[in-house]
Amino acid sequence: MYSHTPVLLKEVLEYLQPQADSNYVDATLGGGGYTDALLQVSSPAGKVLAIDLDPAALENAKAKFQQSGDRLVLAHGNFRDFDKIITHHEFANIDGIVADIGLSSYQLDGSERGISFQNKELLDMRFDTSSNQPDARFLLHHRTAEELAKIFTDYGEEKYSYKIAQNIVRVVEEAPSEGRNSNEAVKYTTDLVKIIQDSLPKPEKHRWADSARRIFQALRIEVNGELANLEAFLPKAFNLLDPGGRLAIVSFHSLEDRIVKNYFKELATGCICPPGFPICKCGRTPQAKILTKKAVTAGDAELENNSRAKPAKLRVIQKL
Repeated sequence: MYSHTPVLLKEVLEYLQPQADSNYVDATLGGGGYTDALLQVSSPAGKVLAIDLDPAALENAKAKFQQSGDRLVLAHGNFRDFDKIITHHEFANIDGIVADIGLSSYQLDGSERGISFQNKELLDMRFDTSSNQPDARFLLHHRTAEELAKIFTDYGEEKYSYKIAQNIVRVVEEAPSEGRNSNEAVKYTTDLVKIIQDSLPKPEKHRWADSARRIFQALRIEVNGELANLEAFLPKAFNLLDPGGRLAIVSFHSLEDRIVKNYFKELATGCICPPGFPICKCGRTPQAKILTKKAVTAGDAELENNSRAKPAKLRVIQKL
């Protein structure tokens, strides 16, 4: 079994306000930190449905929560298919949903999928390695320099995106044909790190780790379709909440946080008629109340124990 320290756990529970005998969903199980807390608070009769795309996370949870019996429902799938998963498991009366859009420590450090650049691993990056979706190696070998540069810029905000992309394509094109066709030219994390290092101008080479972090993040987001998944998940989760239910999202990237912020704002917006209209013509009323006026971030005590909580941002709404 592996464990993962859930970020902003205290704050998530304060805003979700889970109650005994109520039902909750952990849309991104990971190491099971939120699931564990929700199982405890919702006892004795409340249920928790936990979803994850990573089979390793589900196997870990089976061992970790084997005493929970039918109070815990584990579901393998992408949270973008939230509605289908909820329907399939006939999970009703949902009073709260939490989704942590970040990675578990296991995925970063122990999954051997090349998500982190710290160790020599195959460049896979897929959360679900049983799927047939293209992995990171395939993208690096089959995308143009322009396409790769756009990924690195849009999802990583990397200053030297185009130079790095050009050098990736050059390495692939210069490799023997068997290397190109079998995705062997840029095979390991160390291969990609070397290209990144070689692509930076001399005054910037000592900052190669910052660029590597941004490039690896961008590739991971592209491989797993993370932003599109989040956009698909949010309305489905909100629609399936019971009235008065709460939706809590923890994000780690400015693009993710912007998606959440804008969607929540849209739900909380009432009449959009021009100010001069004497009476409302649009008939629009708020569907939710925003409970976090601004994003909630980790305090000093949590950061001292878990530095990975630093970029985390929590936003919560309540369905009216």
